[in-house]
Amino acid sequence: MKLLKPIIAAVALSTSAASNGAIMTFQGSSVLNNGVTMTLAEARAAWEASLFSFTVDTIDGATGTGATGINTAAGNTYTNTGNGSSISISGSNSLGSAPAIGGNRSGASLISFDVDFASPVNAVGFDVYDNDGGGMELTLTDADTGVETLFSFSSSTGSTHSEFFGVVFDPNVFVSALRVGGTDPGGITTWDNFTFGIGQEAVDVCVQDPTLPQCVSIPNPPNPGANPVPEPASLAVLGLGLAGLAFRRKIKK
Repeated sequence: MKLLKPIIAAVALSTSAASNGAIMTFQGSSVLNNGVTMTLAEARAAWEASLFSFTVDTIDGATGTGATGINTAAGNTYTNTGNGSSISISGSNSLGSAPAIGGNRSGASLISFDVDFASPVNAVGFDVYDNDGGGMELTLTDADTGVETLFSFSSSTGSTHSEFFGVVFDPNVFVSALRVGGTDPGGITTWDNFTFGIGQEAVDVCVQDPTLPQCVSIPNPPNPGANPVPEPASLAVLGLGLAGLAFRRKIKK
């Protein structure tokens, strides 16, 4: 996992009032229109800044097919949903470097595929190229209850541009799977840099211990990079220590 260094977040789009526990959504594009006001880089940076930790799946080490499941070195599995569209390992470097996930609508209403995570996550995001002004639907499955939550985005209009979509869930919600639905009118779309992580406010972080078969829960993770505020008693002890040093110097004189 990659721990974040604190950075200044750009303004994020939120599905509810901004507060601890609010579900937050982030969207950016290389073309700013149709209500999209952040660049891809700005949206991804803002999304990452809201996380305690995250991992980027660059699709390295990808093996398999959409029909049987594409497995990557990051531990994710990408699979067709059976709606008539299909995904495959793509050699496209339009979103950075190959490989990537290539989608073909093949007459279906949208390019749809499932992403299964190795362990539950609290936030997900990804880059997409050439969605041709279509929409983007994200359906996330609660790891505990199985309840699905649907997020619908409207892409910036036009073709051959790149976008970022990200979601951070409530602090006590972790998801086990993501269904992506790209409503690309053109029929060919590329996805890459699938990123999954834990929000800053998450109340129960599940960290994999390589010595154990299951993950270990860490309640209320600390904010990385934050300077802890001393307790009043600690401040008093510190003050007495400084006073003692000053008195000792005075005697030496």
